[in-house]
Amino acid sequence: MRKAQLSLDLLFAVTLMTLTVVSLISLATHEVEGARAFDASTRLKVFTIDLRDTVTKVYAAGDGFAVRKTIPFELKSGEYVKVILNETSNELKVEAEINGGKYTTVQRIPVPLISNSTVTLTPSNNELWIVCQYNETAGGIDVKVSKNP
Repeated sequence: MRKAQLSLDLLFAVTLMTLTVVSLISLATHEVEGARAFDASTRLKVFTIDLRDTVTKVYAAGDGFAVRKTIPFELKSGEYVKVILNETSNELKVEAEINGGKYTTVQRIPVPLISNSTVTLTPSNNELWIVCQYNETAGGIDVKVSKNP
């Protein structure tokens, strides 16, 4: 075995080791990104279920009742959470842009809705109110989301 042969074998071994390490680092980075996306979507889903339950409780409490809700996580600049109560489909829809990803969750509301309402939450405005009022035009209890009670 000559000197040049040993250098070539060493270079080949170092290259293979470097490729293996880079592949492992890349795999770990992708796993962390996936975990962050899963964390954001799970937090949003839990928040949506909490809002659905709160809408039901506010409806049961009746006219004049209101509950303040805040997002259970911190929004960064440029991120938002949009809460929509849709009377046509009787659904609560939450759309969000968090950590560069866009998420949407939908929950059926077990109480009747009379009108549509929407609130967009931002880093500077991270709270909403779920308000119950009697709607004289429709002749029934109306639950809405709003920025203030």
